[in-house]
Amino acid sequence: MTPNHQPVTAADVAGPRDPATTTPSRAPGSIRRTSTVDMLRPDGWSGDLLLVGRARDLRTTASGTEELATAAVEVRADATRVLRELRTTPAVDGIDALVGTPVASGFRGRVDAAAPDHAEARTPLYLLLDDLPVAALVSGYAMQRTGEIGRVPAAAYTYNVDQCAGWRAGGTLMVVLSEKGAVPMTIGPVAPDLQPPDDELAWHSFGPLPPNGMRRRRRLDVVVGHGLEIDAMFRDSYMGPDGIETIVHEYSFTGTVDPETLQVLDARARPRVLPYVECADAASSGGLLAGMSVADLRRRVRQEFTGVSTCTHLNDLLRSLADVGALATRIGIETP
Repeated sequence: MTPNHQPVTAADVAGPRDPATTTPSRAPGSIRRTSTVDMLRPDGWSGDLLLVGRARDLRTTASGTEELATAAVEVRADATRVLRELRTTPAVDGIDALVGTPVASGFRGRVDAAAPDHAEARTPLYLLLDDLPVAALVSGYAMQRTGEIGRVPAAAYTYNVDQCAGWRAGGTLMVVLSEKGAVPMTIGPVAPDLQPPDDELAWHSFGPLPPNGMRRRRRLDVVVGHGLEIDAMFRDSYMGPDGIETIVHEYSFTGTVDPETLQVLDARARPRVLPYVECADAASSGGLLAGMSVADLRRRVRQEFTGVSTCTHLNDLLRSLADVGALATRIGIETP
């Protein structure tokens, strides 16, 4: 690592450092969706980016568990994030239309057009495809962490200013960028193992993360109670060359949804691990979901949750709650 890429210490600028240490128990009358997207560069830093996704829906009843659906995706993209190869399980007719397009802005709209049935049904495969552009973006942290990204004039990041809480004008990130010509890099806490020892089915199956690899993992629980009780989280992590996994981003969310109308009754987002102190200011935006219909969340979050009061990564978590209605039907709840 070159002198210009020495990490800024967490005590200087970092946000919260309170990661989850386990996964909640699965309750009877519930469904759990879990997913992972691994960000890998098996051919070295100058080679292609490999994105490997896995997802599963698991229903829990008083008498046991049932695996309802699984999905997988494997993507190879070049240095400019243009998609070279794409394989999905289950196979999707027409999905090859995405090959040759950038895994970046506009990709999600192209997914909707290429896989409309999966988009409408909110399948696990759709979640994985929807997650690819943010995974491609987040993967850059590994290159920054290892000093593969050189100094960049602050003016090159003008378009990022005020796009979210962390990139606010006058905030830590922008000040350090202006002074040092590099985005400040904080090193998060060691990632606690989220696999509970008494529940081997708590998460779907996935392999170990190799050195310099990154992983985005998600969990969404929908539990039948007084309403539909929602418990969700995501974590982005990085595996160092020393075999120590540290957290880059982590948020959790709890809330309640009316099963008859699918209206969000209450919503609370909790920032657990974030890179900069200003990032945590976005947490209150999670409460704005109250009163919205889950069916509208992808559209409304994309259109309304913008600027310094929000967080790009929290927004992705909030958008994914649009899947609540589809999941509720799979545990026998009649939804509108």
